[in-house]
Amino acid sequence: MFSRTLQRAVGALFAASALAAAPALAADAWKPTKPVRLLVGFAPGGSADTLARLLAEPLSQRLGQTVVVENLAGAGGNIMAFRLSQSQPDGYTIGIAAAGSMAITHVLNAKGTSYKPTDFTPITLAAVQPNVVIVNKDVPANNLAELKDYFQKTPTATYGTAGVGISNHLIAETMLYKLGVKVPHAAYRGAAPVITDLLGGHIAMTMDNISTAAPLALQGKVKAIGVASLKRSPQLPDVPTLDEQGLKGFDMPTWQGVFAPAGLPADVLAAYYAALQDVLKQPGVKEKMAGLGSEPVTGMTPEQFGQFLENDRKQWADIVRAANISLEQ
Repeated sequence: MFSRTLQRAVGALFAASALAAAPALAADAWKPTKPVRLLVGFAPGGSADTLARLLAEPLSQRLGQTVVVENLAGAGGNIMAFRLSQSQPDGYTIGIAAAGSMAITHVLNAKGTSYKPTDFTPITLAAVQPNVVIVNKDVPANNLAELKDYFQKTPTATYGTAGVGISNHLIAETMLYKLGVKVPHAAYRGAAPVITDLLGGHIAMTMDNISTAAPLALQGKVKAIGVASLKRSPQLPDVPTLDEQGLKGFDMPTWQGVFAPAGLPADVLAAYYAALQDVLKQPGVKEKMAGLGSEPVTGMTPEQFGQFLENDRKQWADIVRAANISLEQ
């Protein structure tokens, strides 16, 4: 069930860029006259923060105004998303967000959230990257089968991610569900404190983006167990995929997109879309993203991004129901 559903969702990420019927958006219809705030929902050091800082400088050059990255960590990105939803739709506050705050939170929280999907203007999908299962180097496991055995024999073992309800949390829960093991989850305020506790042996495992996981694994600070995609990553060519290790069709990447508050004027939206497309196509940006294991996604218009978000929420709802995942995990 998972593999077919998720393959369709992931395929849409790349297929959207090839759609010839995408409406043309006028470039440079609006120019900011003061600095722009680029909000990030996680602490410095994680993939969302890294992407924001990578895009900020060329975006500043393209817009003609400074783009200032502002970290508002906590609640799996929901604090930032709420702040963005309450901001003026004047083009001077935008945000980078992912599935956790823009799709999953609305699925997990049956009582409702402090903001709604309609409180935002989707601008474009910006990046996608594979996730990697990494463990403390003292954990006696070097592959997925041994990790399953370790968890079955060690009921005190825990794993952590950068928040309840973020995509990495649900991806890890999906993996554990398919392995048939239950492991307590510890939620953190960002990727950096997760890694600190992983290195210190306070948690056994995390599921993290390759931009964070690969350098740690290559330095021998952690062990990479498997890549959560259908093909191996150039950053970790010797690490087999979860699909290779028996979880057939397991393909669950992380994505990041750019958003503004609802009600953003059409000329401002057009200007941001054009600017971001230009930035994401720049060879220097593409090269830096590739070095981090992240792939830029270009050509997804605001309308297509909005449809992608609707589909993504439906996919996560299927996963949450099937794996019986709740906010208490």
